[in-house]
Amino acid sequence: MSGGIKALSGYQRHEPIEQTIDKVNKSFNGSKQIAFIQTSLRSAKEIYQENGHSTLKINERFFNLRYDNRREITLDCKGYHQTKPFKDKTHSIQSRLIAGFGGNRYRVYSPVSSSQLKGDAYLNLTRRMVVRLLRTDSFLVSHTAFTRKDIYLILKKIGLRTSLNFISKQKNLSVILNSIPSTPKTIECLKNLQVLFPSFDCNALIR
Repeated sequence: MSGGIKALSGYQRHEPIEQTIDKVNKSFNGSKQIAFIQTSLRSAKEIYQENGHSTLKINERFFNLRYDNRREITLDCKGYHQTKPFKDKTHSIQSRLIAGFGGNRYRVYSPVSSSQLKGDAYLNLTRRMVVRLLRTDSFLVSHTAFTRKDIYLILKKIGLRTSLNFISKQKNLSVILNSIPSTPKTIECLKNLQVLFPSFDCNALIR
């Protein structure tokens, strides 16, 4: 299943297959999108045009499970759908036109891209995930509503520089588990976070 998902969608998972299946099932009752971190190497064209080396790129992507109206639904099975091709081109065009009414346009550019950020890409990713963690309090169990100033000071204590504006931009964005590569710098920051919040298990964020 994992190979099929990646081949069809580009989804790269860093968690056990059981968690992936659970994510897919839960997404049908929510946003119908699964956020994940996509890693790749810089292309030969990039290196030729911009110089540099074949380094790792990190981008945040979304695996979209929304119905795209490209086929006709024949049976609805609690989130999953059985479909068949439309009978003719007219029905297909009408269906996709209706689907476009009021549809949201998603971000073209990744909210986290190592090609658009300066400095250590791994630390930039760590900063984003920690800010989101503090905003949602999903795992810290601190029973405290952190303000932007609180989050700013917490990140400063664990060795991550940020700004109030950066913290605001992470609003409503979800924490992606098992997304942060294990490096000495990222581990140090997460260990420092665990000192401040002993109930937090930093392994939940490490890939």
